[in-house]
This record gives sequence, C-alpha cells and structure tokens, in this order.
Amino acid sequence: MATQMELSTSLTVSDLRHAYEIALATRAQIVTCMAMKTRGEGVEFWIGGPGEEVHGTATALALHHAVRLGSPPGEVALFCHYRSDALAAMTTSLVGDDEFVLDYFRQALSRTTDPHSGGRQMVMHMCRPEHGIWPMQSPVGMQLGKAAGYARGLQLLDKRGIAVAVVGDGTTGESDFHEAMMAASLWQLPMLVIVTDNRVAISVQPEDGRGIRDYAKYAEAFGAAAFTCDGHDFEDTYEVTRRAVETVLNEGRSALLVASVPRLMGHSSSSGGQFDYDERDPLLEFGQLLVERGVLPASAIFRRGEVDRRKSYFDVHQLGAIMEQTLDKVRAAWTQARSEPIPTASTDDLWRHAHPPFPDVDEPAVDPMSTTRVQINEALNLALDRTLAAGNAVIWGQDVGHRGGVFKVTNRLIEKYPRLVRDAPINEPMIVGTAVGAALHRELKLIPEIQFGDYTLNCLHWFVHLGNLYWTTNGQTPVNVTIRTPVDPVLGGAVYHSMSVDGFYGNIPGLVITAPSCAYDAYGLLRTSTDYAGPVLQLEPKRLYRMKLGPALPGEIRDAAKLQSYRREGDVPPFDDYRIPLGKAFRRRPGGDITVVAWGWAAWQAVSAANTLAKTRGIECEVFDLRTVKPYDRETILASAQRTGKVLIAQNDRVYAGFGRQI
Repeated sequence: MATQMELSTSLTVSDLRHAYEIALATRAQIVTCMAMKTRGEGVEFWIGGPGEEVHGTATALALHHAVRLGSPPGEVALFCHYRSDALAAMTTSLVGDDEFVLDYFRQALSRTTDPHSGGRQMVMHMCRPEHGIWPMQSPVGMQLGKAAGYARGLQLLDKRGIAVAVVGDGTTGESDFHEAMMAASLWQLPMLVIVTDNRVAISVQPEDGRGIRDYAKYAEAFGAAAFTCDGHDFEDTYEVTRRAVETVLNEGRSALLVASVPRLMGHSSSSGGQFDYDERDPLLEFGQLLVERGVLPASAIFRRGEVDRRKSYFDVHQLGAIMEQTLDKVRAAWTQARSEPIPTASTDDLWRHAHPPFPDVDEPAVDPMSTTRVQINEALNLALDRTLAAGNAVIWGQDVGHRGGVFKVTNRLIEKYPRLVRDAPINEPMIVGTAVGAALHRELKLIPEIQFGDYTLNCLHWFVHLGNLYWTTNGQTPVNVTIRTPVDPVLGGAVYHSMSVDGFYGNIPGLVITAPSCAYDAYGLLRTSTDYAGPVLQLEPKRLYRMKLGPALPGEIRDAAKLQSYRREGDVPPFDDYRIPLGKAFRRRPGGDITVVAWGWAAWQAVSAANTLAKTRGIECEVFDLRTVKPYDRETILASAQRTGKVLIAQNDRVYAGFGRQI
C-alpha cells in the first residue's frame, strides 16, 4: 500500500503563466499544421485536439505536482489520445524538454528527426518513454489495456507511480474500456482513466454511440472512484485531477475521471478543418481569468475579435503579446522541420529496427538418434520454472494458476511463485493487452497464455501492434512478450478447438512465431524467446504435449526408476539449461531426392511419410523442421532445395491461406 501523500505546493503565478504559454503554443501548432495541410505544404493528414488545451495543461500540471513532486515522488506514465496535444506538450515541458512544437512538426512532415517515430508515424502518434509518454496507436482504446498492464508492472516492481489512460467519450463504447476497468478492479491497479467528453465520436452522437448512462455508477461497479470536472475551467480541472490522482495513490484503487471538453474543429483534416466559433473556447476564458487574477496584463492575452469566416483563424483574433511571440517560434519551428531530411527507401532505412536483435545463442550438440524420456509439457514447465526463478518474469492467463493449465504446462508454478503467476478472466484481449503494457517495463518478461489458439483471433489488433511496435517507434520500445497457445486439431474437437493459426499471423511484420515439435525444441525455444526483447507467439501442438519425441535433452536422466520418482512427487525431471537460436531449422531426416519443410505436429507426419516412401518407393526425403516458423531458416531451406531440386511443404493449416505459401 502506498504511503499517504503530502500535498505539494499549490498553483503559483509561474505555473499559470507556464500553462497558458503551452496552451497557446499548442493552439498555434494545431492551426498551423491544419493550414499547411489545406495548402498542400507537406502535411498529409492532421488530427488533434483544439479545445482541449486548457484541460491538457491543467491535467499535466496536476500529475506533475501530485506524483513527480509528491512525497515520495513517483512515476507518471501517460497513454494518450490523439487529441492529447496539450497534455503531452505540457508534460514534455515540465520534465525539461521545450522542443515539443518542433518535434510535432517533424512527425507531421515525416522527418527522420522525428523523435517519436523517425518519420514512420503520422502526427499525434507520440512516443517519448523518457518523458513518460508511451506509444500511441490509431485504434482508439488500446491505450487502456497498455495503461492497465503498465500499472500492473508498477505493482510487480514495487514502484510508486500511476498509469494514466486518456480516451474520448466514443471510446467508452469499445470493449477495451470494459477490459481495462475489469483489470483495474481485479488487480487494484494504480490507474487513472480520463474520458474527455466532447459529446461526439467523429460524427456519432451519444444517443447512438455511448451506452454508459451513469459513469459514477459504472466506476462504482468496478470498485473505482469517480470524478467529474469542467475541462473548460483550468482550476477545476487541476483540483479535481489532483484529487483523483491522490485517491489512486493513497487508497490503492483506480479512478475514472470524466472531463467535459469542446471540440473546436472537426475530427481530423478529412472533416475539413473549419474552426467552430460558436462553441465556448476555454483558451479565451483562461486568458481572461489570468487577467482578472492579475497574473497577466490585458495586452498579453489572446482574444477573439470580430468573426469573419472568410478570414484565417489568426486574423479574427487579437493576438496579444504572448501569442505574437509564440507564433514567431511556431513558424520558425515549422521552417526548421521542413528543412530536415525525410526517410529514404533504402533497405537500411526501411528495415532498421524491424525487430530487436535476436539473442546470440550456441545450440548444444545432441544425438539425433537418441530419444528423450521427457514429455513436451514437462520441458515447457521446467523452462517456465527456471525463467520465473529469476524474479522478473510474469505469467497470467485463464486457468494457468490453480489448475496448472489445461495441459499442465504451468502445473504447480503458482505454488512456487504466487506473486508472478496469476489466473485471468476469460478475456483474451485483456490478457494480451495488459501483457503488452507491462512489458513496456524493460525489467519484466511477460509470458501470457491463451488457452487455445482458436481464441487468439480476437487479439489480432494486439498482435499487429506488438509486431509493429519496435519499428514504428524507431527502436524505442522493445517488449519482451512470449505468448503461448495450444494449436492444431485433435479428434473430437469443434471448429474452435481445431484451428491452426500460423496462416493468420504469419504476415504480421515483427512478430516471431515458433512451433516446437519435441521436448528439446520446446524447452530451448521458450528459454530463448523469454530472453528476446521482442514479441514471440509460440504455437504448441496440443496433441504432442504428453508425447516423448525428439532427441534426448542435455543432462537428461536416463534411469527409469529415478524418472518415475520425480513424477510421483509431481515434479519435472531435471536436465541441463540450454537455448536454441531463433530462426534455425533442424534436419529431422536426411535425404537427397526432395526437400520437405514442416513444423509442429506436421514435422512428425512428414518424417513418417518420408520413411514410408523410402521403404516402398526408394524416394529419400530430406525433412526439415522449421522450429521457428517466422522468420524461417531461408538459407538452410534454399541450400537443400538447390541439392534436391524439389520442395514440398507439409502444414496443418489451410492450403491456400497457410504460412506455407510464403515458403
């Protein structure tokens, strides 16, 4: 339980002026960016949050005072919305970086100097981990799962801090919203969810797009505290946000804060970009408040003049001294960003940070003619046990705890590591999404389990995000996530217990896919995967779990009586620790007439068929088990194909859409 916070200093004149300057700069950059898009000056698309400048700066200041300057100080992790321009700008400034406007234009213009993505993402897809701003993505709602996972990571690492997810009111209709609130409730997370309610989702009105009638009761149902604030009002936003944050940190529960904000322009540049002068403008009200409080003279603030919709935005306003200076800086930043280089189409540029470096692994020599006495599920269990023993690996998933998994892969691990192994709801996107967020802590290794591969299909968003995350953030966010799941058909299974899913996911860039077919591979691949700083999907053929296939493991006990004594006690027979390189195939059978490529259960079917062909027709097949399906060992397969002149793919997945078509 976090200790009680001491209140930090209240708002000062310096705080208010600072917030006003950042709010003005945010408005200026937004209007400039949209104008340049309209004029065809290099901006391909604009999206942002005009009208949320006051709410964003007040929120950032409240978080800074309550957490970073709290007693003791803590960490603020922001998972922003694409309308969170001002929140990100103020946060960046508060931690000592005053180049947000320049970096904003660098991203809008896709420059290599863009610190968020190296020019690989569109505007407002921010990523500045060193400032506590974590990667944003286009699908609204995914920041919720990441925030929940990050908050769980704070707990696991005994760090004081808070994860903050910002969404629009339209996102409350996404399943992500419910998933994050469920995680917050079950795990009592240090998380604040902020809903910026502008009463429209692109064009969909609340009566058509929002099912929550009472946010306070919704929060109460999950044991979360509920707050509301007027996002037009700087002081109200600051005070309410600060109370919400202090509630999270002091009471050990999450909070939901709904802020009423305006939308002063369309959803994006696709909506036309006209400014709505009929809505209340919080920025104008904030300036007037500062004059009334004696913080600024009237000549300094930004004011509305006579509205003439034929004129440009700034021409219908009295700029005031601060906005005049701000506009000069914004225009200078625009000019500088335009002069900077864009990414090239060269291979070096294009594929830089396609995935983190693979672990450098020396595979032990094994006798291919030997046969193991260790079951695949036992090998996996020991691999997980040894990974958990380091204290920085975490497992969660359905029935992985007290039952030990449907196939007993996690058997008894919760007894040894009660803090690191946890059952999870029947909610696959929550399981994977929170794992992604937790893995943003580089100290942690996440090993979530999806009970059956068939039920990973509703995680496609997460797999795509995982695979692209390292590349789109220009190498800033390695995530050590190994997702285990049983696959392939068995007798008596329905459609949703019989799928092979490698074809579904084999085209996702950056996602490594492994498919062990024996105990030796299962252990070695899993150990390497959990050392790898990127995402791995390990597909485990369910019919093989209790089989003893492949070569003997290094240091494996060969005495049958000793093996039986371990199993009677419910323990896994020990063997030596080792790793297997990712992306390296294994030759299951020599031959010179045809190359056969397979993986998983199909590898043993291929060996069986090859033995039959050799006996009945004298055809000698060279059979390779890929082990790592993606990226597959292209060099080894090509070398064999050059020798034999023929290649046959054996796979369990569909012929047309399986991964074999890639080979």
